[in-house]
Amino acid sequence: RSLKKMTSEKDDLMVEHNILKLELKRLRQTLNQHADGVLNLNKRRLQLQKAMDERKIDIGIHTDMLQQQIKHAEGEKSKISAELHERCAQIDKLRKRYEILMTTMAPPEGEEEHSAAYYVIAAAQEKEGLQREGDQLDANIRKAEKEIHALENTIKVMNARNTMYRSNFTKVDQTSEDLDQERALEEQRRAVMDKYKYKRRQVRELQEDLDAMSRTYDNLAAEEGTLGSQVGESEGRVEGAKKQLTDQQAKLDRVSKQLVRYGREIRATKGKKNQTMEEDDITLRDMATFNKDIASKLVSSIQSYPEAYSTLTNLLYQASIPIPTSLPASRSQSRAGSSTSSLISARSDKSAMSLGITSPTFNVRGKE
Repeated sequence: RSLKKMTSEKDDLMVEHNILKLELKRLRQTLNQHADGVLNLNKRRLQLQKAMDERKIDIGIHTDMLQQQIKHAEGEKSKISAELHERCAQIDKLRKRYEILMTTMAPPEGEEEHSAAYYVIAAAQEKEGLQREGDQLDANIRKAEKEIHALENTIKVMNARNTMYRSNFTKVDQTSEDLDQERALEEQRRAVMDKYKYKRRQVRELQEDLDAMSRTYDNLAAEEGTLGSQVGESEGRVEGAKKQLTDQQAKLDRVSKQLVRYGREIRATKGKKNQTMEEDDITLRDMATFNKDIASKLVSSIQSYPEAYSTLTNLLYQASIPIPTSLPASRSQSRAGSSTSSLISARSDKSAMSLGITSPTFNVRGKE
């Protein structure tokens, strides 16, 4: 029984020993965890301390920058305040000057009081006059300075020539080097003067040629402007003539259609299928007008060629067409009548085509 008791006590001791080991192990783990936490907290503390130091440095830099900005803003403020005071003083000064000016320029009693714009314009005009007078005086001063400079140069030249003239009175030996040098210089002077005269004559001739070319250029420019205006007027007249021709062509088409309709109505009224005497009379008149216009144009166009003119007159005589005797007096009249004759010829062709009649043609060959 004692053995069992000792065995059970031993087992109890072993159990307690194992429990104490486990407790010790748990305590060690807890200690390690607390040590790791303390180490992490120390690391965190160091990091926070470092971040706080960096933040303090940044705050110090930012504070310095803000202080500098404050100083700069105060400087700007003082500068703006000084400018404000200066401008206020200028405004007061200008106001006082304006009041003095208005007081001095006030009209006497009984006269009409002028507006401020009148005085402003008068002051501007006076200022402009003074400016012109000042410019004129400046120009006169510059001109006088140039004249003084030229006179000084002239005086220097005269003094040099006087010195040379006085030196010329000294007797020179006929065999001296100065005499030989003088002769050589005289020959050079003569050669230079001859060359100068030749160059001057060439310059004068070139100037005359340049003047002649300038006059020719001016004349050509004037002629070009005249021709340009004439071309513009001609283009305007051509556009107007084209427009008139279009209008007349439309009118002619309407009249031709009316003639055809009237011819049909007359034929239906008289019960005829062929042309009536009135239609023949209208056709013959149109043909006569057409032949007369064509003959006038042909005669006026080849009148300067005698051989062609004689051939044309013979052909017109053989065709029993009267030769026109009166020609247009000027080219402008022939141009003015060209549009009318073209309308007449077109009307004759259309009326002849509508009535079944063709216009006669002439083959005229002239020698140029």
